[in-house]
Amino acid sequence: MGRRAKLNAKKRNRRILYISVVVAIVAVIVVLALVVNAVSNDPYSKYIYETVPPGVMAGLTGVSSSTLNAVGSVSTVNPPAAINGSADGNPLTANGKPEVLYVGGEYCPYCAFERWGMIVALSRFGNFTGVEYMQSSSTDVNANTPTFTFQAANFTSPYITFVPVEEFNRTSETVAWHTLTAAQESLVTTYSTGGIPFIDIGNSYVVTGVQDQLVLTTNDLSGQNWTAVISQLNNSQSTIAQGIDGTANTLITAICKIDGAQPASVCTQPYGTVTLAYTTTAGTVGGPTGLQTDLELAVMTRAEPRWTS
Repeated sequence: MGRRAKLNAKKRNRRILYISVVVAIVAVIVVLALVVNAVSNDPYSKYIYETVPPGVMAGLTGVSSSTLNAVGSVSTVNPPAAINGSADGNPLTANGKPEVLYVGGEYCPYCAFERWGMIVALSRFGNFTGVEYMQSSSTDVNANTPTFTFQAANFTSPYITFVPVEEFNRTSETVAWHTLTAAQESLVTTYSTGGIPFIDIGNSYVVTGVQDQLVLTTNDLSGQNWTAVISQLNNSQSTIAQGIDGTANTLITAICKIDGAQPASVCTQPYGTVTLAYTTTAGTVGGPTGLQTDLELAVMTRAEPRWTS
């Protein structure tokens, strides 16, 4: 190769190197811009997996009995909650107490809403520690719904045992340390269509999907912060309170029916004795034998597919 040809080759190599460096720099700038834009559009994502402070938990778990009772009387404007009767009649227990099993996923927007009502309800029977902030997926419906995760939570109660399984993380990936046992998988398969959220209440009642559709369709929580939602929970005229507290009321009533109506201070309240509704697989009145006599037909609820692959 002649001298001129060698010089031209070196120049071409330099140009290729310069272009590669420029492309790499531009790519980094684009990624940083996307990150900055995402953070600016979602200022609350930085709180994900942080433990909820005691003051915030106090607001969440401290909804007054008068508010819950008021919501119980006005929540008939919402589609009735869908709590299905269990078919097998075998009590679900753990640690010598009735068990409440929850199966969900951090990405799931319907789980996100249901957890609000679950915490309000379960706090009537015991105490939470280790609850962390969470948002639903940023790419699903009702994106970035403020919620909580039970992945590191503990619940103590003299009346019931709460067993939460956050089966998937916020990006829909399975969580190795939160996989279902064979027995839990059997319950999900038997009493649901495979969607989440799924709540088995002592094998007497099963929630198969988010309970309240009104709030999700007319008052989307997407992009709100946790304290703003909590600030409305004690206002029985708020549609958010009617949805979340109304969801809690049906769960409280179902739990009271499986734990011997304890504590009496909760289970004798109007919010602890609301009418529970149900749908069968076919969506018709009737269903498996052994259903409670106070169950009525309900509107089918929405559930998120379980990403089992």
